[in-house]
Amino acid sequence: MVRTIVLIAVVGFLTACASTSTQDGPTENYGQYQGGTDHPAVKMLFGQADDAAKAGNWSAALTYLDQARRIEPRNPYVLYRQAKTYAAAGDNARARQLLERARVFADEEDEMLSYLLYELEFQL
Repeated sequence: MVRTIVLIAVVGFLTACASTSTQDGPTENYGQYQGGTDHPAVKMLFGQADDAAKAGNWSAALTYLDQARRIEPRNPYVLYRQAKTYAAAGDNARARQLLERARVFADEEDEMLSYLLYELEFQL
């Protein structure tokens, strides 16, 4: 009887401690796709870059994305975001370079990234 009570108490305690966290972050549209990284610093830098881009501060947005690329240099989503930001800032040549680099590191089975890269290439 005592074991049952202790077991129920332990299970209840562990259940209360279990994390059911949800991540708060930009989820406005597919252009804000966060699935490309699990690194918390990169996610934070993505958010800062988004805020700077919304304010029209392309230089700051590109600085944040450059920092993200230093953390994850082979992450195609970081490269995609950089390409998209360069395109928005009017530097299509640099955007194309980053787009090609993103294709090198992209997983062929990642449909979301394939669509994003295709869409950006079409815009350039």
